[in-house]
Amino acid sequence: MKIVTNNLSSEDLNQVRQITPHINFVVTTEDEDTMREIKDADAFWGHGITPELVCQARKLRWIQVNYVGIESLMFSELVNSDIILTNARGTTGVNIAEHVMSLILAFARTLHLTIKRQMEKIWEIRPNLPVIEIAGETIGILGLGGIGLQVAKRANAFDMRVLAIDPISVEKPDHVESLWKPDQLHRLLRQSDFVVVCCPLTPQTMGFIGVTEFDVMKETAFLINIARGRIVDQPALIAALRNKEITGAGLDVTEPEPLPDENPLWGMENVIITPHHAGQSPKSAPRIFYVLCENLKRFAANLPLISVVDKTQWF
Repeated sequence: MKIVTNNLSSEDLNQVRQITPHINFVVTTEDEDTMREIKDADAFWGHGITPELVCQARKLRWIQVNYVGIESLMFSELVNSDIILTNARGTTGVNIAEHVMSLILAFARTLHLTIKRQMEKIWEIRPNLPVIEIAGETIGILGLGGIGLQVAKRANAFDMRVLAIDPISVEKPDHVESLWKPDQLHRLLRQSDFVVVCCPLTPQTMGFIGVTEFDVMKETAFLINIARGRIVDQPALIAALRNKEITGAGLDVTEPEPLPDENPLWGMENVIITPHHAGQSPKSAPRIFYVLCENLKRFAANLPLISVVDKTQWF
């Protein structure tokens, strides 16, 4: 059995070789080497997955990637193949949920405005500062997967009322008041003080939040997007912020990335932008490596893999 990889450190490689010493691991550093070695490989771990690479792989049965969003891999050569695709689902939920709560709290305590005044050396206590006590506020979560569940757990700890939508029929957690299908999106938006986008980018979620949705949202609501920029209609978001249809937006993702210098979102006081780093954490790498090792053992034993992507659903 042969596995090709282009993203394992020498330390990690030594560990996986100890787990399955009978497997031939081939490490490549150049694309041309990967293309050559993939021809007779049984599995591939890494980056740079293209239609050409998939077509070159005559024996390939499994691809493992170390990230969650896989929309860039949804080309026909892979989707229509028998190759199993696994990702890093469940490894970034904690850190991304903490990032979401940090954005919510920053808006609630107007830290985005206070930090600006600090840079200007202004000590000012404003009696009419629009602070919010988030206990009792309603959070609407779009997508109750690994990330959404972690957001819901933390929001509940802050005594927030939690609503959510998700296309998959799952048992409603106790700390979620209502869990609906996506066709109830507007019902959720009308009630939410904070709307958090946690769903994957799929054909169904492209432009999921647009002009109509901003019209439905409360004027006092905040939008938090840590998923993908294309899920939110960005021109509609800019218009909604300018027209005060919503109060603010916390964006860890934009379209495109990086956001061009001339984009008006940069200069808006009611917007917090972070450079797609919500998923960063020193604790993520060990969790991702665990998924890889667990799947390696399962693959070698011909057992079902974990974190398998439904290529027809894009997640």
